[in-house]
Amino acid sequence: MTSRFKISETARWIIYIGLSIVLAVASILFILWSLGYMERGYVATSLLSALAGFTLLSASLYALRLSAYVYAMSKGESEGEKGR
Repeated sequence: MTSRFKISETARWIIYIGLSIVLAVASILFILWSLGYMERGYVATSLLSALAGFTLLSASLYALRLSAYVYAMSKGESEGEKGR
């Protein structure tokens, strides 16, 4: 027997916002590490850190877009319920 865990739309929106903030902070951290490595002359390590930073930045922006979509869907459902 399987039970399905339901998460409300508001909680899902907050989870996505939190995830995007964590990813953005990690992205900034990796980009700053990249600058520090470049200053010390570790070119390959710097480029790898920059790649990781920009990848995390992309994931953060995608999570923000997803949270906006979930928020809009939840507002649309609540407006539809008010109209009835």
